[in-house]
Amino acid sequence: MANSDSPTPKAYWMTTYGDMVTLLLTFFLLMIVILNEAENNIYRMVDMLLNEAEQSLNQYVRHNKLDRYISVSRTTKGVQLTISGEYFFDINSAEIKPELKDVLAYIGGTLSQSRLLRIQEDQEMRGFYEALRQANHNLNVEIRVEGHTDNWPIRGGKYRSNWELSTARALEVVQYISSSSGIPEALFSSLGYGEFRPIEDNITEEGRSKNRRVEIFIDADITANNDVK
Repeated sequence: MANSDSPTPKAYWMTTYGDMVTLLLTFFLLMIVILNEAENNIYRMVDMLLNEAEQSLNQYVRHNKLDRYISVSRTTKGVQLTISGEYFFDINSAEIKPELKDVLAYIGGTLSQSRLLRIQEDQEMRGFYEALRQANHNLNVEIRVEGHTDNWPIRGGKYRSNWELSTARALEVVQYISSSSGIPEALFSSLGYGEFRPIEDNITEEGRSKNRRVEIFIDADITANNDVK
C-alpha cells in the first residue's frame, strides 16, 4: 500500500517549477538593480557636467563684480543665469549693449569648450560617451533664453508690446551667443513672456527693475537615439 505522505510526481514537478520561477524572478530583479544603478551613474555624470558649467560662470560673475546685474544658480533642471535687462538694454530696445556682449561671449565660449558639448573629444569622458552610445542614447544640451519685462505699456519705438520686446531681446541673445561661440543654433530656443511672469511686484520701481530681465537656462538630458535602426 502506497504511503499517502510521499510526494506524488506532480508535486515534484511543481517544486522544480517553483524553484525555477524564483530563480528567474531573482535574476530579473538583479538586472533591474544593475540597470537602475547604471542609469543613476549616467545622470550623476550629467549633474557633474552642469555643476562644472555653473562654477565657471559663477567665478566669472564674481571676478568681474557683476553680482548686482547677473545671478547664476543651479536648479533641478540645469543652470540658470538671470541678467538685468535694465542694465544691459536701453529702454524699449533689443539692441545688446557692449557690456552684455562681453558677458554673452564668455558664456558662449565657456559652453562651447565645456565637456557638456565635447564629450566625444574629451579623453576623460570617453567611457561616459561609450556607455551612452552602447545604450543607444544621446546627451542632449539645450540653451533656452527667455525675455521678460515689467507691466508698463510700450509707448512709441519699434515694438508694439512688451511681448514683442521681450521676444526680440531673447532672440538677440540667442543669435549673439551662437554667432560668437560657434554653438549650433539647433541647441538654442528663445521665448518672450512680456510682463506675464514677474518675479517681483510691479507696483514699485525696484520691483519693475527686477522684472526687466533675460534668463538663460542651460539644460542637459539623456534621450533615446531614434535615428539608429
